[in-house]
Amino acid sequence: MSDPSPPTLHRSGAVARMLRMPVATLRVWERRYRLTDSQRSVSGQRLYSAEEVRRLALIRQLVDRGHAIGQLARLDMAQLQQIASRHARTLDALRTAPEAAPLPAAAATPAPVPPRRWDDAALADMAGLSSTIACECPQHVAELLIRLSHFEAYSAQCEQRSPADAELHAWLGRIAAQARARFEEALERIARQEGLLLPPGSRGDPVG
Repeated sequence: MSDPSPPTLHRSGAVARMLRMPVATLRVWERRYRLTDSQRSVSGQRLYSAEEVRRLALIRQLVDRGHAIGQLARLDMAQLQQIASRHARTLDALRTAPEAAPLPAAAATPAPVPPRRWDDAALADMAGLSSTIACECPQHVAELLIRLSHFEAYSAQCEQRSPADAELHAWLGRIAAQARARFEEALERIARQEGLLLPPGSRGDPVG
């Protein structure tokens, strides 16, 4: 039986594009902190495996959230995922802290739906990050969220065309908003499972 195909290796320029960071920054990180044991091509360029790219993606996310690169540089993937999980749990606790109970709403008033948690640019970043990990779920869910948010906005714009259209599109908008809120929860759960950090955003403040 023939040997399996060798793993795909990525040059530093391609890795920088996947991580959405300047290639010069990646090279400085490597020079100062020796983040990986990357191989080198015949011409001397660094070559990164898929696992090394995934680890670098998580390091970049943690640095963006305020962690020091020098403290992260020598940690393995499991240790980095533990830090990301603690970070996510802290944000969850802050976001779900109990608040003063709202006044009871009228029976006919629909339950409020949280505003968008992430704008299109942040969701596009999450979708792009899927290329650096084995699981494609972040990409699919992020793309669904973008489409649902667009339909939610479209429904709101159509509400004033006529009384009948207003009622129909108000209902469609609520359905889209409810689905969008559930898929935001799904993306959050996927991120915790994969050891990823989500883009900044909060349920209390609309984005975009």
